[in-house]
Amino acid sequence: MGRLTDKVVLIVGCGSVGPGWGNGRAMAVLFAREGASIVGGELDLAAAAETARLVRAAGGTIELAPVDVTDEASVKALVEAAMARFGRIDVLVNNVGGSAPGGPVEMATEVWAVSYTHLTLPTNA
Repeated sequence: MGRLTDKVVLIVGCGSVGPGWGNGRAMAVLFAREGASIVGGELDLAAAAETARLVRAAGGTIELAPVDVTDEASVKALVEAAMARFGRIDVLVNNVGGSAPGGPVEMATEVWAVSYTHLTLPTNA
């Protein structure tokens, strides 16, 4: 215990997409149990509220902030909020994403396209 005392952890995707323990929720609680202060970014703040309750019940500190990782300004605002509150970020956990069944051959083009419409490739790619 206490291996992360005085560390600041930014977890993007700190809620859970369903009931119970998702990866983001579990990491937030475990990092808090180790002494870290948590900044929890989440698109679904209702899911993040349960994470915050669990972190605080474990004796931890958590600040929640809305974030949409497909929007650069939203991500920038999350980082700025973390810096304003704690002055630094020691650990970054990017726990967002999605999945759909199938691989590149089986997956419908529409499913594939929705997952990647927010990406911008360099012009020399």
